[in-house]
Amino acid sequence: MLLDNFYTILSSESSDSTTWTIQIELNPDHTVYQGHFPEHPVVPGVCLLQLIKECAENIHQQKLQITQVSSCKFLSAINPIETPRIAIVLSLKETEEGKLQLQAEGTV
Repeated sequence: MLLDNFYTILSSESSDSTTWTIQIELNPDHTVYQGHFPEHPVVPGVCLLQLIKECAENIHQQKLQITQVSSCKFLSAINPIETPRIAIVLSLKETEEGKLQLQAEGTV
């Protein structure tokens, strides 16, 4: 994990071998929020991308490297005090080139 104690995976379920639903609990006391932002904490977007990568690594049982992000949009800020739990749906497919294609959608 990039940031120790930043989040905890509460559950990870798959209905098939390509789609996973992962329940995450954020740690609102983590030191990253002291600078992002004091008294108004917001989960940094780069931390969300890392969290998604780490969830995919857990599912795939190997280290992964992000080589391309074709589209990324954060529709709202996540305050870890008001919304400590998030759900992420990951869809993972292997391409013909042997790369892993990932699509993620999160809800609070």
